[in-house]
Amino acid sequence: MKRVLVVDDEENICDVLKMLLEEDGYEVTTAHNGKEAIVRIESNTDPDLIISDLKMPEKGGMDLLAFAKQGGRDIPLVMITAYGSIENAVEAMKRGATDFIAKPFNKDVIRHIVRNTLMREDLKNENRLLKESFPAQGVVCESRAMKEIMRTVDKVSTAPSAVLLLGESGTGKEVVARAIHAQAAERARTGFSVPFVNINCPAVPDTLIESELFGYRKGAFTGATQNFSGRICLADNGVLFLDEIAEIPLKTQAKLLRFMEDKTFEPLGSTARIRVETRIICATNTDLAAMVRDGLFREDLFYRINTITIRIPPLRERTEDILPLAEHFLGQLSVTIGKPMRGISPEARQALCAYAWPGNARELRNIIERAVVLSVSDVIQPDCLPPEIKAPRSVAAGDNKLEQVERGLLDQALRRHGGNISAAARELGITRDTIRYRMRKYGLVGDHTH
Repeated sequence: MKRVLVVDDEENICDVLKMLLEEDGYEVTTAHNGKEAIVRIESNTDPDLIISDLKMPEKGGMDLLAFAKQGGRDIPLVMITAYGSIENAVEAMKRGATDFIAKPFNKDVIRHIVRNTLMREDLKNENRLLKESFPAQGVVCESRAMKEIMRTVDKVSTAPSAVLLLGESGTGKEVVARAIHAQAAERARTGFSVPFVNINCPAVPDTLIESELFGYRKGAFTGATQNFSGRICLADNGVLFLDEIAEIPLKTQAKLLRFMEDKTFEPLGSTARIRVETRIICATNTDLAAMVRDGLFREDLFYRINTITIRIPPLRERTEDILPLAEHFLGQLSVTIGKPMRGISPEARQALCAYAWPGNARELRNIIERAVVLSVSDVIQPDCLPPEIKAPRSVAAGDNKLEQVERGLLDQALRRHGGNISAAARELGITRDTIRYRMRKYGLVGDHTH
């Protein structure tokens, strides 16, 4: 939940803004002058946004703006000003204010400014932190499947072609998209200054997705009180990552297709076409080919977005990645939570490797975070893990006949091929990573030589 601090010496203004923004899901606190606001900020966590009146007793908006920008805080501030003092608002923006609201204000204008200010800050912070958080070697992996994917990432980063990432939820599709972006930025020697803009398509209502992508001009619809660039423009000379593209409505799919064809588009309410050099990377866990057959996804757009398709296997099929990922998350979370950790015990490592990870890498990260929080020592022990991971169901107990049959078939195939995993995988029609996962699951690791 984003935190907004409203500062105004008129109590009714504070009350109205607090009620309005809380309706939109923000956590709102108020102060009645700049001095009180500074005390609140110094004694609590920095807010994500400050909305401040320009003129107030005991430190006005300019004083608060100077404080918000000093000491590495850089808190975005939107200034409230009387209609006749627009020149003061312009001066405030020159000094670092993000935007301004003129009194008397319109609630739709306020909602628009707050929403887009916070969105821009999120994008700025994501790109600033990307280099710090991105592993030096790229995506953390040891499995042959993921190493092959990273070789593909290296190749596609040099071209502007569209990329479609397929895989279950939590497998790391956005991580791979960011890897493509990072490789391209490194090769272009632009650092991480080029934008990476993502949009979670299911989280945006159908009625708003077109304006989110392509922007709009003032007066395009009710509530459009000023121009909005849209995320495609925000990603100019960078990457726009469309997560779960299957959720985009058919009408918007047509406009997206045209943009991908000629790199131009018209914002809502405008007849002027805008050209940008935005690379599109899409991701989905849905069968798009089936949606095309059912008339739910445009066939021409499907072929346009999958110029290059990368399938990311689930974690259960690349078990060699479980421990490297766990250790990577442990290192990150140890710093984030402020709790130094030395590692993971052998028993806990064994339990992590034996688990099927239906939620993939995202679930693994959550489990490691839980373990760091609960651990009483600097080493993760099995008692810090959830019950389903600490005590996986025993196949030997005979409570699942299907798993017993599967274990038997796997054991026989391995024995026929003298423990040769590649040969057994070819016979059974599955991957080497799946074989390794099943061997760990059924306790066959020590029964075969390789």
